[in-house]
Amino acid sequence: MKRKRVSWQSISVPMLLITAACTAIAGCSAGGSTTGGTADTPDKAKSAGPAKFKVMFDYNVDPKGMSLTDNEYIRFLKEKTGVEVVLDSPGTAGYVDKLNVLMASGSYPDAFAVGDRDLIMKYAKDDLLADLSPYINDTSKYPNLKKVMPADSWLPVTEKGKVFAIPYSRPDGLSQVVYINKVWLDKLKLPIPKTIDDFYNVMKAFTLNDPDGNGKNDTFGLLTTNNIDNGARAFKAAYNAEAYSIRDGKVTPPEITTEYKDFLKFMNKLVNEKILDPEFPTVTSPIFQQKFKSLKYGVISGFWHYPSGLEIPKEVMSQYIALPLPLQPDGKPASFSYPSLNRHYVAIPKTTKNIDQLMKFMDWAVSPEGMKFSFIGVPDFNYKEVGGKIELTQQQLAPIHWSFSLVRTGQLTDDVKKYIGVVYPKEAVDNLEMAAKIGKADLLRAALPYYPDLIGFNLGKITSEYTTKAILGNADVDKTWDDYVKRYNSAGGDKAIQFWTNWYNTEGKTVLK
Repeated sequence: MKRKRVSWQSISVPMLLITAACTAIAGCSAGGSTTGGTADTPDKAKSAGPAKFKVMFDYNVDPKGMSLTDNEYIRFLKEKTGVEVVLDSPGTAGYVDKLNVLMASGSYPDAFAVGDRDLIMKYAKDDLLADLSPYINDTSKYPNLKKVMPADSWLPVTEKGKVFAIPYSRPDGLSQVVYINKVWLDKLKLPIPKTIDDFYNVMKAFTLNDPDGNGKNDTFGLLTTNNIDNGARAFKAAYNAEAYSIRDGKVTPPEITTEYKDFLKFMNKLVNEKILDPEFPTVTSPIFQQKFKSLKYGVISGFWHYPSGLEIPKEVMSQYIALPLPLQPDGKPASFSYPSLNRHYVAIPKTTKNIDQLMKFMDWAVSPEGMKFSFIGVPDFNYKEVGGKIELTQQQLAPIHWSFSLVRTGQLTDDVKKYIGVVYPKEAVDNLEMAAKIGKADLLRAALPYYPDLIGFNLGKITSEYTTKAILGNADVDKTWDDYVKRYNSAGGDKAIQFWTNWYNTEGKTVLK
């Protein structure tokens, strides 16, 4: 099968939640801009013309000159569903600010996409959004949404039984594996590591024993980014320091647990012994990729699709193999913990006309036929299928074709793996299956209710600053840990914990049952 470089959001593009989007929306108006009749079924558009919805939407890939208002994907979807999605997406900078202006002025789009669920819940609290639960629960008219969307994908945008957005849930939301330099392992005659201590010994050998054979002291056991992702995260997971939990009857963020303290001490040990690249505080994602390509690093954690060559050259990845996480200190399997598997959410203002038709469109989008379009495009245009075998045509998928169907189900079914395998090599698909086995959604965190005061507490900054200082050794963890926790709590952490704990005791136990 001939493979081509094709880019799908949440598949070849790294897992990034939308945090910004568009310029002001031309043509948005209170009450929506829907025209045309309601289709009786997705395949029968009324003769009056398609229902048209203006959707404010951001994407993080280059459209490469493709029209957002007239292309083969819009035409296919219009024919299939009787709905025409008009994306208003002129740019990323200032998206949320401009959306806020529109929502405050009453010039609502028909729908909008954002990755920040707190923004969704803020608008819901202001009574600006439609409650979508009556549509979702009506399985006679909308048979797919409730059936195929993972139950936990709804948690972040659900409150007291009301649902305020449709999630774009990623089939590859459980996205990371651990990569280790197999060439170095073989040269130094080292076994595949399994425990934290095994990884430590292997990474130390990678640092000290000249695994690339150039006679220089220029290799490191571990590479990580400045947000301790793509490397250090493997050990944060191994120390069980990623997920929210109930401690002493309270909802407890991982950043103030003893497990997080142990993780910081381990990372400081790696810095002291020069096993971790000491430049990590300056290593952004682009710098991470450049460093990784230098073949001077033994271990990272990263996306399942790296063997595709789309981000990391194949000649680099050919030296690495994917592994599960190090075992926890008690010998139990470790898991990467993800706050959500959703890329973004599509919310609908209460004033939008013909919500029924837009919901039918999104219900079709997560149907088997809709998901097939979402992954491999338009039949007989982007691909041909003969006898169950799918082959891509010369007409490559546009990098943003997925955006026109707005939402996606997070189920990693055999069909989805088949579609991924049309484009990606077997090693990448195998990695995705491994990532799904060693990852889990943090359901407690996903379900926590919107807390308006949280943004003002700046808890993330307090944690990130202390984490960097502790790993570099600028703060002795044993001596400063209690002061850090006190600062976290006094800055508002204790209020957030009390708010969440009250919710957990009154509603949360039932929600998470």
